[in-house]
Amino acid sequence: MVKKSKKVTNSKSVSTSSGSKKSQSKEIREIEIEINEKLDELKSHRDGRQCYPLLLYSTSIGNKVVDDIFDDLRKNYNDCDGKLDVIVHSGGGDIDAAYNLALLFRKFATSDLTFIIPRWAKSAATLLVCAGNKILMSPIAELGPVDPQITEVNPLEQRMEKFSPLHIEATLSLIRDEFEKGNAKLAQGLLQRLQFPLTLGSFKKSLDIGKEYIRRLLSTRMLNGKEAEAKKIAETLTEGYADHGFCINVDEAKAIGLIAEELELPQLDMIWDIHRLGRKKEEIKAKQKRKAMEELIKNMPPELRDMLPDTFKRHPSTGGLPSGIISLPEERSNV
Repeated sequence: MVKKSKKVTNSKSVSTSSGSKKSQSKEIREIEIEINEKLDELKSHRDGRQCYPLLLYSTSIGNKVVDDIFDDLRKNYNDCDGKLDVIVHSGGGDIDAAYNLALLFRKFATSDLTFIIPRWAKSAATLLVCAGNKILMSPIAELGPVDPQITEVNPLEQRMEKFSPLHIEATLSLIRDEFEKGNAKLAQGLLQRLQFPLTLGSFKKSLDIGKEYIRRLLSTRMLNGKEAEAKKIAETLTEGYADHGFCINVDEAKAIGLIAEELELPQLDMIWDIHRLGRKKEEIKAKQKRKAMEELIKNMPPELRDMLPDTFKRHPSTGGLPSGIISLPEERSNV
């Protein structure tokens, strides 16, 4: 996360080679300087509005993110004159934390809050941007459905499974249909294999939580006082799409009733440059972590190294970890 008021930020280095550590840290600092220059340029094209870069490439929205942003806003954004732009790239995270973060941004942007999306504001991040007065999107920017994604251990097969509460209703509907058609044995078999029967109610209730959060946010800012419209959009975002990954581009966002506009030049170029620089910075940090993990594994006693899962052992063809292992487990998105 780049702090607007500082041209250079301290980055946590985990690279094991002293020379490469200094080189990569310098590269990160140079990227942060370039991002801040782009933010200053954008500010001049946005009537002097302060802009907060919320670029969460490998970190999901959670309580720690809320804490860090709270500290950052208090330190660097008290002079925003009630107007704030927030550039968002996020795959989502915890829906309660996203709602809390939405209310936090509103405390600083008391008169106008605009969310700008270069590429992704999916899942809980879609809920977040519903807190604004307006959403600005690149031609390839995506919002996404806000149906919660639940990860639980399948008690029948003892393995982790991810599913949406929307799947529960579809399954129950199938069982009802089979009973009505007289296929009692099939329906009973499906019922017996139903996962998590004692907690289905709470899983389905999670849909209502997201729906209520979105309704409250929309009806108190973007669609101020338009309760019926806010409720309809909330229902669409939580229950209206067949898949959690559905691409809601700027045209779709406008079609469902959100106040969204497509970014125009030259602001589009500035926002896209900030996004690409942020991603480049994240890739450098990921490379540092991968190198650190490889070094840690290499220095382990053989008997401990043999106990590691295959994905954490040295890749035979490259001599390093597979490219997919790019961040420490606690920093992976849980969306």
